[in-house]
Amino acid sequence: MSYLYQGKCLDTVQRLHESVAAACPPVSGNYSLQCTPSAAQVDIVATDIFSAATYASVLVPSQIPCDVSLLDQTAFFWQLAGVLVAGFAVRAIIKAFQ
Repeated sequence: MSYLYQGKCLDTVQRLHESVAAACPPVSGNYSLQCTPSAAQVDIVATDIFSAATYASVLVPSQIPCDVSLLDQTAFFWQLAGVLVAGFAVRAIIKAFQ
């Protein structure tokens, strides 16, 4: 099973967590953030820039199933349009030579 994250299908939960951790901003407000992925969650350590106090939290990203056919609809419609245009072009060429 694959999981959807930012329009991409990721094949494992670990890769999902790695992608979420990679999107973690280094600074948010008055806090420096460090995100570390694991197989079960993303661990977040926020360090207050002014007081150096640290706060730990856990993020468990939503595991949205990835249906590849939903992501490929636009590509399919462009291919269909190309086939239709090619068909009309062949028809126009045949009529031109009659």
